Amino acid sequence: MASCVIDIETCALSDEEIAPALVDKLKAASEEDEDWRQKLALYALGASVVTIGMFSPETGRAAMLYDDRNGKIDSIEKAARVDQVTLVAGNEKRILEEFWGMVPSFGCIVSYNGRGFDIPFLMQRSLTHGLMVSRNLMPPRFSSMREHMDLAEVLSQFRATRPYGLEAWSQALGVESPKEGEVKGAEVGAAFREGRIREIVEYCLRDVVATAEIAVRVSRSWGRAFNLPSIRFNDG
Repeated sequence: MASCVIDIETCALSDEEIAPALVDKLKAASEEDEDWRQKLALYALGASVVTIGMFSPETGRAAMLYDDRNGKIDSIEKAARVDQVTLVAGNEKRILEEFWGMVPSFGCIVSYNGRGFDIPFLMQRSLTHGLMVSRNLMPPRFSSMREHMDLAEVLSQFRATRPYGLEAWSQALGVESPKEGEVKGAEVGAAFREGRIREIVEYCLRDVVATAEIAVRVSRSWGRAFNLPSIRFNDG
């Protein structure tokens, strides 16, 4: 079965939607009055999923699922290595449903820090909508990487060394950085509120392609020694 690289982008909820207990916790830990708002997008009870990127390097196909509350798009600029992009629009509940519907059709799921952020966030947001999770993407941490290969874990040898970020590894390995577009991770919330949906979706697509590039290299170099899944591009 083909592998699938995933990445998500999130945006803070409105004040009325945020769990009060979370606000109290963040305020207590903040040095400035409004500092807590800058952290909301990292918490599933304080933010929603606005984009889910899914890219299979073996097939060259990508699916970009996005929240269409602030606008719809009919096309995006394809990144290198991507032969086909399918856009799926809807509210957060719908794109989460679509994601869990697609996941079982793939072999290994690949992420960068997916265990630390993306997968728990997707699971927790799905719970708030009463959705059924179709696949366990949080297997025991030291088990086989064939179900979910988190590159942040693999590259740091399960945090035995410092877990450098995706951009640092991209630069070190000569992979095009996903941060070179107009929107970067910290700017997604503002861009979403401004209706800059295309830029967010294209940024997320660059992220999954960069992650795939690194995954292919890791699989080729370390795969046999560490029993990693085989990840490759459709051109060989």
